[in-house]
Amino acid sequence: MKHKNYTVFVGTYSETIKLGTGEIVYAKGEGIYTLQMDAQTGALTLLKKALGEPNPSYVALHKNKKVLYSTNELKTYKGLVSGAVSAFSFERESGKLTLLNRWATGGTDAVHLALDKDCTHAFVANFMSGSVCVLPILEDGSLERPSCFLQHKGSGPNPIRQTGPHAHQFQFDRLQRRAFVPDLGCDKTFIYEIDYENGHLNAAKQPYVETEKGQGPRHCVFHPSGQFFYVVNEMGSSIDVYSYEEEQGAANRIQHITTLPEDFIGHSTCAAIKFHPNGKFLYASNRGHNSLATYQVSELDGLLTPIAYQPTGGETPRDFDLDPVGKFLIAANQDSNNLVVFSVEESSGHLTEVSRLEDIFTATCVAIYDLDA
Repeated sequence: MKHKNYTVFVGTYSETIKLGTGEIVYAKGEGIYTLQMDAQTGALTLLKKALGEPNPSYVALHKNKKVLYSTNELKTYKGLVSGAVSAFSFERESGKLTLLNRWATGGTDAVHLALDKDCTHAFVANFMSGSVCVLPILEDGSLERPSCFLQHKGSGPNPIRQTGPHAHQFQFDRLQRRAFVPDLGCDKTFIYEIDYENGHLNAAKQPYVETEKGQGPRHCVFHPSGQFFYVVNEMGSSIDVYSYEEEQGAANRIQHITTLPEDFIGHSTCAAIKFHPNGKFLYASNRGHNSLATYQVSELDGLLTPIAYQPTGGETPRDFDLDPVGKFLIAANQDSNNLVVFSVEESSGHLTEVSRLEDIFTATCVAIYDLDA
């Protein structure tokens, strides 16, 4: 039997950047790191670095497993006030990435991208300027110029973080008829109907859901059933749970819960939120508390019950990901420059550290793929 490995891509900050908080991150990353993870032990091995890529802060792999996409979290690109998005050919054996093409995204600090299941389009969120765009994907995996660009409007009560819109992520519902975009600056998660034929986004019948003022929604994720979705609030260190009616696209908030233990004193913000593949457990990362909040998910009503707060073994867990079967979780600690691998107890969701990899500098994204699936 062939020994199984997963392929892991890590996005990084490779150029100094000023964040929305006003903090300056003095980047040490060297582009996109390609690693292998032993599917049995969780051990990580560095395979290749794509050197010189400008702030490739988020990545996604085409379904053909031959093309990788990344955002370029920039304030200017080719003289434009804009970030960018890139497409790379990917050589499986060597891990080598070769740039196919790159397009401006029309807004600053392109921070997140998502691909629909058929990989017909790339959907990009521009954080600082608070806008979104859609780029058609050609047969060879390269990108066309944007077919849609939308500028969010609005603000929130925080005078530093919420003076304008800050689109942070794209997420699809289970049927991929609608796209959801949490906007930290507006305290809203915008909902769009997707027109795949024309590569456009149109406001849904329910155009958004609102969080409590000053919470700052960052990312969201859908339950595998499609009946519930969960928004992690960066500034409020909390999660909002919504029931969701797929046919009409109707969403209704049913729970608001903290991501921090009751006795925590200090400053912390949330980052990523993801489900275990079995749908029984939900995880969210705390930057400051430097932990992964773990929740049990009710099969009946989707409500969350806290289980544990697992230290991530480093500082500022910007992102994390679970392997396709949910045996391991990798936490990417941006400010301590390491990746920490945890085994996941299938029946309880509890995490136990099994390995770590140092000198992965200013990591902003980690994504695990099974190239044989």
